[in-house]
Amino acid sequence: MRKKLFCNYCNNPLKVEFLEGRKRQLCKNCGQIYYENPLPVASVIVSNDEHELLLVKRARDPFKDMWCFPIGFAETGESIEHTAMRELKEESGIEGKIVQLIDVDSHVNSFYGELLIVTFEGEKTAGEECAGDDASDWGYFPAMNLPKLAFDSQEKALAKFVELKRDAWNIHDSFEHFVRETVDRESFTKGEFLSDELIGMIEENAEKVVYLWLEDISTNPSIGSFKDMNRDELFLIGMSIMSNSRRWLKERTSEQEFKKFFVAFGNDMGRDGIPSEDLISVLSLLKKHIFGFIYSWGLWNKPVVEIYRIFELGERLVYMFDRAFYYACRGFSA
Repeated sequence: MRKKLFCNYCNNPLKVEFLEGRKRQLCKNCGQIYYENPLPVASVIVSNDEHELLLVKRARDPFKDMWCFPIGFAETGESIEHTAMRELKEESGIEGKIVQLIDVDSHVNSFYGELLIVTFEGEKTAGEECAGDDASDWGYFPAMNLPKLAFDSQEKALAKFVELKRDAWNIHDSFEHFVRETVDRESFTKGEFLSDELIGMIEENAEKVVYLWLEDISTNPSIGSFKDMNRDELFLIGMSIMSNSRRWLKERTSEQEFKKFFVAFGNDMGRDGIPSEDLISVLSLLKKHIFGFIYSWGLWNKPVVEIYRIFELGERLVYMFDRAFYYACRGFSA
């Protein structure tokens, strides 16, 4: 960084002296001390619905033709937040608003000297993307597969941003998957739910869940017709329902196979003289014990993503058992 040679106020040559614990430039004539402060810089990260991040290609040095987040120096009379939004507009063509602060970093640049770089998350509010000011191009890139960024400070901010967004993005993707599957399960490309981990835990503890279900059956007055059934037979029924339910939830069985099982189950119960209301009650009790078993692990006290797992599992169980009730009733009345 180029040093000052003359005083701004009296035009006399500047000297270097040891003042206030460090070397500083001083005008011997008027006594003006020249403090060297870092230049304030604003940087902004904007993402789209596909978790891609907006980058611009630098049109001039330093780092010409390299990619970076929109970035620029604060000017006198504007806030650092305003700087971020101004640079976003000038370099990428879009308008936005500040969502949150991501990072503050000190950086030494051979071209500009010492910088204080403040990085925000921004959200697009208007406009169409186009390269402008000192940017020659723009583009959205997958957050986990960006080109090498021009500034190391932005690499650091990127790591913080991705970590902050990881849970929110996972929740968003899982919810989108759930919504699409409930609309058209057969044609939807298979994916993963956040609650699959909980389904795996249920799979490992299926016998415990069924034993809890059996105990409930033996004391619940609303399903008296099941109390006379052989306990070993009931256990096999419960394990069979659990197996088919888990396979459907983890997309290891088709809708037709799921339908065939519960239609046959309802048909068998009808032939055995089980009332239809008891059939529905016994399935409802199993759903209650599946969810209750997960709830007993105390995941409500965990981070937001774990709470979402429980919420999502509950929604998936409701959706699955609604279908099981329907198919079982169809088999019962056949």
